[in-house]
Amino acid sequence: MLNRFARFLVFFILLAQSVACAEEVDAQKLLEEIDANLWADTKHIQGRLIIDNGRRVRELKQETWMEGVTKSYSRYLSPARERGTKMLKVKNKLWLYTPQTDRKILISGHLLRQSMMGSDLSYEDMMEDVKVSRAYLATFEGYVEYEGQQTAILTLKARKPNSTYQTRKIWADPVRYVVLKEIRFAKSGKPLKQVKYLDYVPIDDRLFPRQMVFRDLLKTDTKTTYAFDLIEFGVDIPSRYFSQSILKR
Repeated sequence: MLNRFARFLVFFILLAQSVACAEEVDAQKLLEEIDANLWADTKHIQGRLIIDNGRRVRELKQETWMEGVTKSYSRYLSPARERGTKMLKVKNKLWLYTPQTDRKILISGHLLRQSMMGSDLSYEDMMEDVKVSRAYLATFEGYVEYEGQQTAILTLKARKPNSTYQTRKIWADPVRYVVLKEIRFAKSGKPLKQVKYLDYVPIDDRLFPRQMVFRDLLKTDTKTTYAFDLIEFGVDIPSRYFSQSILKR
């Protein structure tokens, strides 16, 4: 009986400490730690976009090189119809090259809102690929249980009025410094996108998800899974990969 009481007392003390810690969460600091997990000076990814439009499923294999948050170059390897398609992002500009037309297009204006390769991601989502802690101010809203674990809820407000998503709500693991789920909202407050981060694995000195599942909340019965097959941090990337000349090579 005494042992049971002792165990209960220890549990109660740990629970009280947990509640106390929860009240002291620094939302912005937690967001910075999350960014540190996801970002590096350079990154190389091989992965697949699995696009389910509710009627059929397509799988696109791609390879991407990233430098910081302002430069990225992607090329599609399969299927045959998309092989050779390339995308280049440099700062606030995004170009698309398709071998069928043999020309590059600057994606801007209303084109940014279009679906990327028929997926649940838009070209605007590519441009929004930034360090969240720099683009948003975070507020801690409390703790909830999500998929069997205690999760911190953060509300993020965009620092700039022209951000695609003015508000975001994220479910974050405050111990591992990772995001489990995210909803992105329009300025009106309407939910636009949902993202789930799955299968975190240790890579070097960080945790990174093996899958991200996107849902366009303005559509029904669709989802796009970004599956990462290879992730490398701190790789050397030739400067030509971020030049427009790479698009037609």
